[in-house]
Amino acid sequence: AAKGPERTPLLGGVSLLTTTTPPPMSNYIIQNRKFPEGVGHTLRSSVEAQREAQHGLLEDAEGTTGVDNESCCGVEQSAYKVLARLPALHTYGTLAFFLYFGHYWLLMQRPDVAVGIVGCFMLYGVVRFWMMWGAAFHGLNLLQKNDSRSPNYWQQQKRPLGSLEFGSIWHAIIVPNYKEPISKLRQTLDTIASQTIAHQIVICMGMESRDPTAHEVALQLQSEYAHKVGGFCYTAHPLVEGEVAGKSSNENWAARCVKRLMVDKMRINPDHVVLTVCDADSFFHPNHFAYVTHAYCSDGEDRFHRFYLGVTNFMPNVCHVPAICSTRYTVLSVGRMAELGSPVSSPFPLAIYSLSLRLAQKAAYWDPSVIPEDWHMYFRCQFADQGQVTATRLMMLVGTECVEGKDYVDSVKECYDQSVRWQWGAVDVGYLMVQACNRWDVPIMTRLSTLTFAYDHHLFTVFSMVALMSAPFLYGQLPVLLDMNLWTGAVTVTLLWVIMFWLWIVHINIHFFCMCLLDHKIRNDILKDRLHFDAAVVSASSKVSGWWANGPLRWLTLLTFPLADIFLFIIPTIHAHTKMFFTGGSFNYIPSAKQGERRPTGAPPATAEPAPEPEAIYAKDQNV
Repeated sequence: AAKGPERTPLLGGVSLLTTTTPPPMSNYIIQNRKFPEGVGHTLRSSVEAQREAQHGLLEDAEGTTGVDNESCCGVEQSAYKVLARLPALHTYGTLAFFLYFGHYWLLMQRPDVAVGIVGCFMLYGVVRFWMMWGAAFHGLNLLQKNDSRSPNYWQQQKRPLGSLEFGSIWHAIIVPNYKEPISKLRQTLDTIASQTIAHQIVICMGMESRDPTAHEVALQLQSEYAHKVGGFCYTAHPLVEGEVAGKSSNENWAARCVKRLMVDKMRINPDHVVLTVCDADSFFHPNHFAYVTHAYCSDGEDRFHRFYLGVTNFMPNVCHVPAICSTRYTVLSVGRMAELGSPVSSPFPLAIYSLSLRLAQKAAYWDPSVIPEDWHMYFRCQFADQGQVTATRLMMLVGTECVEGKDYVDSVKECYDQSVRWQWGAVDVGYLMVQACNRWDVPIMTRLSTLTFAYDHHLFTVFSMVALMSAPFLYGQLPVLLDMNLWTGAVTVTLLWVIMFWLWIVHINIHFFCMCLLDHKIRNDILKDRLHFDAAVVSASSKVSGWWANGPLRWLTLLTFPLADIFLFIIPTIHAHTKMFFTGGSFNYIPSAKQGERRPTGAPPATAEPAPEPEAIYAKDQNV
C-alpha cells in the first residue's frame, strides 16, 4: 500500500515533497529528482534520452584548503619524517633486547626478571586469545541474525522520537579505481544496484585523469547502472603537486565534487548526506545501506561524530588463492569479525566505511598527501572533532577480494607485497604523536587511548608474537617453582619450556578448531548465496567437491596458519618498518593484482567482453 507524502529536507528550511514512498526496487525512477539539466548527471531518472551527449563528469570541486589546526609550529612535516623512523627503531630495539640482551645477560644476571618478563607475555597472549575467540563467536551470532533479515526490516524498525525520516537520507558512494577491469567494477556496482534502498543511492566513480580509458569506462558503466540507482556520476582526479597517487587523494577530490553538486547546486541538506568509500571490488549485502540508514537516523546528533563500520571480509575468492594466502585472509576475516563483535574493543575503519558529510567537511575531507587512508581519515576526524568521534558497528559482512596474481608464485608475492603496504600504516603513529602533543582541545584520555591502540596494533603485536615463539628456545632452561596443590601446598620444580610447550599445544589446537569451525560457518552459512562470492569450493579446477572439499581439504589448508603468520605478517611488518626508516615515510602507490570476473564452474565462457590487457589488471589499494 502506498504511504503518505515524504519530505526531503533542503537548505533554507525548504523541503521536497514526493507523493509516494519509493518501493524497494533498484530501477525506481522519480522524474522530478535529477541532476541539473544539460549537465547529464542522473538522479532518480533515466539516461536513455541523454546517451548521445558526454555526461556524468563532475569537474567542479569545493575549495581545497587544508586543516589549519593540524599545524604544529610549522614543523609538523619534519616531525612526521623523523617519527616515521620510530617503528623500525622500536621493532629492532625490542627484538634486540629480547633475543640478544635478555638471553645473554638478563638470563645470567637476573633469571627471576627474565621469568617475569616471559610470564607477562604469556599472560598477555592468553588473555588476548580468549577475548578474541569469545568475541568472534559473539560476532558470528550477530552476523547470522542480521544476514537473515527481511528486505524491509530496517525500514520498519522503530527509531527515537524526532529522528530523521528514513527516506530522506542520501548515500553518496565513492568507488575509487585506477585501470580496473570493467568486469570487476560491474560486480561492485551489481551489489550496490541490488540494495533495497537503491533509489536513495548516488554512485560516484572516482576515476583518475591519468587513466586513458577512464571516461570511456565511466560512461559505459553509467549507461548500464544509472537507471538502477538514485544517481550516477564520475570524477577524473587530476594529480597535482603535493598529492600522492592513491585512494586517499582520489576520495578527497571525489568527495569535494559530490559536495559541490549535491549541496551547493542541488541544495540538498548536507545533514542528510552520508558518504561511503569502498574499493573497486567491494561486495555489499542487499540490506547494507538500509542498515546504515537506520543507524544514522537513530544516532541523533551523534551521527555527526560517527563512523559506520561493516565487517570487512576477505573471502569472496578465498578458495581460489594459494593455501598460505587463503589462510592469512581467513585469519584476517575472523579477526575483524571478532574486533567488531567485542564489546570492549575500539575498532577503526578498514577499507570500507561510511560517515556523515558534515564530519568529512569538518576534517577538510581526506588527506591527499598520504597513502594509508582509512585509519588516517579516522584520526583526522578525531582531532578535527575534538575527540568526539566513535564507531558504530554494523554487524553485516562486506566482501573485498584477496589479491590474486597470474599464477601461484605471483599470488603469494602479491599477497606479501600487500601485507607490506598495510603495515605502512604504522606511519600514522608519528602523526598521532604530533597531534596528541599539539591538540590540547582533545581530552587527554582520548589521545592516549587512540595512541595506545595504534601502538598495540602496529608495533607491539609483532614484537609479542616473536617473543612468544622464541621464548621456549631462549629461556626454556629456566627452572620455575609451581604450586601444584592449593590445599597441601606441594611445590614442584619444572622447566619454563615445559610450561610453554603445553600452553602452546592446548592453545594451538583450540585455535585451529575454532578457526575451522568459524571458517565453515561463514563460508557455508553466511556467504553461500551472496552475490559474487565464490567461497564454497577449494578450487575452480578441483575435481572434488562437497564434504571432502569443504572439510578435510579445507582443514589441511588452514593448517598453514603458523607459516601465514610468519611469512605474511611478521616478516612483512619488519620489512615495512625497515623501508619506512630509510624513506622517512615516503611511498609510491602500487596497486595489488587481481583477476577480472570469474566464471562459475560449468558456466559457458563469456563473449561480451574481451580479456583485459596485462597492464590493465589492477586492484584495490587498502592500507591498514
